Amino acid sequence: MLGLRERVIAAICEEEWPHPDNEVNSTTIYERLKRNGDGASEDEVRQVLFQLSDHGDITLALEPGLESGPVVFAVDPELCP
Repeated sequence: MLGLRERVIAAICEEEWPHPDNEVNSTTIYERLKRNGDGASEDEVRQVLFQLSDHGDITLALEPGLESGPVVFAVDPELCP
């Protein structure tokens, strides 16, 4: 079974990239995982997003007051082949 990191990456890459017009935020990713029966919490999903950002795999935009969590602003082209 894939780890949470790999499942989050798959959810990021699903349909959106390389189409940056579609907003992908932590809530969107969490909901996709939940639909697929994943038991990860939204906090765990956000933690993975911050780790991916720290490693340079994605760029996050943090919008003050936005309850949907950080938005994936950019993705390293090698992350979503």
